[in-house]
Formats: sequence, structure tokens, C-alpha cells
Amino acid sequence: MENKIMTTAQLHSFRAYLRDEERSEATVEKYLCEVTQFFAYLGGSEVTKAAVAEWKEHLLSEGYEPSTVNGKLTALDRFFDFQGWPDCKVKHLKLQRKLFRDDSRELTKAEYERLIETAEEMGKERLALLMEAICGTGIRVSEVQYLTVEAAQQGKVEIYLKGKVRTILIPGKLCRKLLKYAKKHKIASGEIFLT
Repeated sequence: MENKIMTTAQLHSFRAYLRDEERSEATVEKYLCEVTQFFAYLGGSEVTKAAVAEWKEHLLSEGYEPSTVNGKLTALDRFFDFQGWPDCKVKHLKLQRKLFRDDSRELTKAEYERLIETAEEMGKERLALLMEAICGTGIRVSEVQYLTVEAAQQGKVEIYLKGKVRTILIPGKLCRKLLKYAKKHKIASGEIFLT
């Protein structure tokens, strides 16, 4: 029976493998970081299922969130598949999905209105409308570029990312405000919030 000892050469090979698999650079770095953290935890000891289970418990005792621990285990799973060590994998933590966000993380209506009002009082019409668009649609900040004149005319934004389509509906009142803003600033088509 072969001893399963991790080496830096294996980590370099794993990096090359992930790149060959056309993983994004961010994924490659994340997986390597997680696997290297486990490598350091082992301190030269043999890789066993028991060692992985101990590491999982160690991470929880250090205060890592369960979803973070599962992310680290996913990286290890890929490494174990690469090495041909599937027997070293442990079960991930079961997570209860939250249907709604914690209320403490959400703006109250009064806070939202105060933000909009303050921006308008400071003469920052664009900022006020941008905040209204984000809060009124739930669009991500990185997706604001998809708020176009055409989208406001159609009442929806369609975002194509990673082979998926996300449709975001724009309320009628917000559509009218966006189109009025675009007309005022001579934006005939394309992005409304150009930066």
C-alpha cells in the first residue's frame, strides 16, 4: 500500500492540471491556496481520511464558516481526484439554505429614502438614480453596465454569464426615470450609467 505524502512537486503538477482543465486563474489560485493550507497543516504527515476529518474539525474550531470549510474540502477533493486518492475524501458539512437574508444586513425603507434624499440634496442625480436602480431591481453592482436605454424600454435586463441567462425586471416607474435621465443626458442607446 502506497504512502500518501504530499509534496511541493505534486502541488506544481496540480496547478498545471487545473490550467489544462481551463479553470479560471482565480479558481486555480483558490484551489492551490486551500490545498497548500492543508499541506502545511499536515506538516509532512501522511494523507489519510482521518487526517482530513481532523483538519475539517480544526477549521471549524478556528471559527471558519461551514461554507468556507466546504470550499476548502472541494479544493482538496479535486486534488485527491488528481492524485488518484479518492479514499481520502470526507463528507462536506450539511448546510441549511437560508431563504432570506438576515434582516440586520438590509436597509430599512427610512435608511434607503434618506440615502436617495441626501444624494439628491447634494446635486448627485446620477448617484441617486443608480442607488434607486440597484435597490429597485436587485441588480449587482458589476451588472450595472447592462442597464441600457434598450433595457429600460423593454422593462427588463437580460444578463448572459457563464452560459446562463439571468432576467431582471425593471419596475415601470424606474424605467420612466431611467429613460428621462438618458434623454436629459443625450444618451440615445447603450449604457445609462457610463463611467
